[in-house]
Amino acid sequence: MKFTKFTSATKSRWAKRVTATMLAIGMLFGLGLVAAPAANAANGGYCSKLIMNWGAGDKWWNTPADANLNELCRLDQGANSIAVKALQQGLNGACAVRAGLVVDGSFGPATRAALIRAQQKFGVTADGIYGPNTARAFWWTDGSGGCHRISV
Repeated sequence: MKFTKFTSATKSRWAKRVTATMLAIGMLFGLGLVAAPAANAANGGYCSKLIMNWGAGDKWWNTPADANLNELCRLDQGANSIAVKALQQGLNGACAVRAGLVVDGSFGPATRAALIRAQQKFGVTADGIYGPNTARAFWWTDGSGGCHRISV
């Protein structure tokens, strides 16, 4: 049996295959989830999708994204989408504030209050609006309890 050394190039090839596979599955089944893009530089629009982020050891976590897959997007009270579900999952995580929210995709007063607590914890303006500054500061919890930030 031959073993291949796991280098950054190997990881990059693997990530591209996973990205392509997840995107194909999402398109096939019309799911509202997408695989992560390579980079997000500019501020995005209104969050309407989610990105599934994959880490080492098959750890994953979801983050909100706009229609162009930009993670520096905006959500506020009144929003209702799969992106809100990603935010609610993040707020419920150990790396944020363990909010205990019902993950229903509806950004109501409880989600806003939890977001304000998270913004205070992360040291950004606590206005109850998920925007680029909050996105950069937010810590997401993966399935094994590890904490991650978006890479922008």
